[in-house]
Amino acid sequence: MMWTRTTIALRRIARSQSLNGKRSRMKEQMSAKQHERNEKKKKKLAALANLMELNDRDRLHEAELAKKRDAEDVDVEEQSPAKGDDEDDGFIVVGSKRKSRKRRHNTEQEAESQTATGTSDPEEPATKKGRNHEAGGDSLPQEIGTLSEDQYKQLTAELRRRKRELENVPALRLREMGQRASLETPQEARTPIFLTDIQNLIMCALIGQKSPCRPDRWCSVEKWLSLSHSVVVILEGLSLYHYLSNESQFEATNRIFSTKLEMLLPPQEEAQIIDEIAKIPLTNVQARKLIDEHGSLESAVELNKDPTLFVKTIFPIESNKSEPDDLHEDDKFPRTKLLLSALQMVDEGYPIPMQGELHTRFRDFKFTKKVYAPVTNRSPMFGVDCEMCHTEAGCNELTRISIVDEKYETVYETLVLPNNRITDYLTQYSGITAEIMEQVTKRLKVVQQEVSALLPPDAILVGQSLNSDLNAMKMMHPYVIDTSVCFNTSGTRRRKTKLKDLAKTFLQEIIQENCDGHDSIEDSRATLKLVKKKLANSIEFGDQILTQHKQLQELANASSGDTISNNLFAHVAKRDKRTAIVTVGELQPRLKEVIEKAGEAAPKDHSSAVCVHEVSTPKEAVRKVNEVALENALTIANLRVPEQDFVLDSAERSVAKLDKTIERLWQSVAHNGLFLVLMGGSTECSKGVAKIAIKRLNGSES
Repeated sequence: MMWTRTTIALRRIARSQSLNGKRSRMKEQMSAKQHERNEKKKKKLAALANLMELNDRDRLHEAELAKKRDAEDVDVEEQSPAKGDDEDDGFIVVGSKRKSRKRRHNTEQEAESQTATGTSDPEEPATKKGRNHEAGGDSLPQEIGTLSEDQYKQLTAELRRRKRELENVPALRLREMGQRASLETPQEARTPIFLTDIQNLIMCALIGQKSPCRPDRWCSVEKWLSLSHSVVVILEGLSLYHYLSNESQFEATNRIFSTKLEMLLPPQEEAQIIDEIAKIPLTNVQARKLIDEHGSLESAVELNKDPTLFVKTIFPIESNKSEPDDLHEDDKFPRTKLLLSALQMVDEGYPIPMQGELHTRFRDFKFTKKVYAPVTNRSPMFGVDCEMCHTEAGCNELTRISIVDEKYETVYETLVLPNNRITDYLTQYSGITAEIMEQVTKRLKVVQQEVSALLPPDAILVGQSLNSDLNAMKMMHPYVIDTSVCFNTSGTRRRKTKLKDLAKTFLQEIIQENCDGHDSIEDSRATLKLVKKKLANSIEFGDQILTQHKQLQELANASSGDTISNNLFAHVAKRDKRTAIVTVGELQPRLKEVIEKAGEAAPKDHSSAVCVHEVSTPKEAVRKVNEVALENALTIANLRVPEQDFVLDSAERSVAKLDKTIERLWQSVAHNGLFLVLMGGSTECSKGVAKIAIKRLNGSES
């Protein structure tokens, strides 16, 4: 028994020793394999480091060549005979564009001659040796040695740093509305973006993701905060027609920009591009003052915008000067601030006379008036509501229309016989039945004539999702207040609140309770009551989004003791945002007033400066932009292009000079900088062009 126990114990010990031996041998094998893998990884990193060094040398070499070419161009310009006064337009003469190609060709010939005479290393390709020698560095070792632990750690840290840089590269991508505006889209299908869209892009570039106005409807920008700065070049007098007529000659411009969009501009007699762009908060101090005055930046934007600016470009509106625009006696803020802008009308699906796909969709629609008068804060409001039935045409057609005035009295109400046979009366919604429609003979054409005769030329139409009603009426109107837009209880713009719920919440009225369907007169009165109640209170009344922003602002102000450390502009203050405006000639008085307001700041704040540089020629403007662009978050260059420069005889020469100017301004943009060129239209063509690029480390566009 004793012997058996001893044997078992010895066997266990032997088995344990055997297992330990196997484990130690496996560890040794694992250690050897791990070491081998580490060595391979180090060699790969060393090879990658050499490749990175070559790429860095190439970039430096290209930058040096570009500087030499610019210096040569300047020397040629200074040595050339002086121009006459009639020829000096301030632009720089375009130099040769084939110098770099010749230089590369000479380098290749030199490398081939060295190979032929045996002076170069036969094992090294001529192209590689040429690149190394052009870069001004020694040739790299052919065999990659093993890295030490310190070198391995340093290289790993450097690669991680570069990876983070690449991950933080900003990029702009067009959404559907942006693609529709692209010059690559055929003209018959193209729908332009608005100057407001460009304003929103610039505001987001200055403020970031928390900007109250975002360009999401037409583009998306990744990594806003990684944008180093923005340079905006405004070319007044240059239209879409001028650009398309000479597009092939804009060689450098076409090379810089791949994003080229058609842009709708305000009437030239109303405003210039720089006037509109200067209305965005150019400094964090100006933004804070707007917040203090209006409660939040969102409310300030709503109250400071002119919704009719682009509507005047689209609709036939008289341009006569209106009388002083006093508030209506019942209103606490201007009723014109509730009007939908042209941009909002497009987004909400309103019939609007624009080119492209919208023109095709609404070509059979009629204007409510042949000519409109300018809208004012005393323009009369009319509530409109329509009821529709489904017809064999596969769509809903107008069967009833009601219009009430501000006294809630019905001024127009009629049934309408659709042009197509009714297949579904939609009685639970419309209240229309077959019996009601038996004696109806009035057609849509007659209704359009009667509505046009009824409405004054400056009438403001009010309704809930009024786009549906105007589409049913097949009519277009420039002045619209939509209660589904200016009232919001969901906290999300795209989630509309039903009229029934709005009436219950803000009017304490119960509507749409009739089991026989909706009453269009009741709905018209409800929308008018809602708008009049909002006008009697504030721009935030009934709008959960604006109310939340105001409450958050008040909370931030209370917790910090002032308006400087609010959520929206905390990072702006840290980054010392500044703006520079470079203009040829003297600034217009109205623009000076805007800039003076922007420049007002407390003495302790040094990030509020808006520097204005007035120069005499475009050449001086280009030089000044190159001097100040890197010092400012936003640099605006305003250049005037005389229309006579694009007459047949001088167009080619003028385009070449302008193309060179844009290329020089592109060189002032830093890595990850946003570059915009806005062609501001002319007296003959009000359509402009917006060109957008983000600069990469190697000088190319994103």
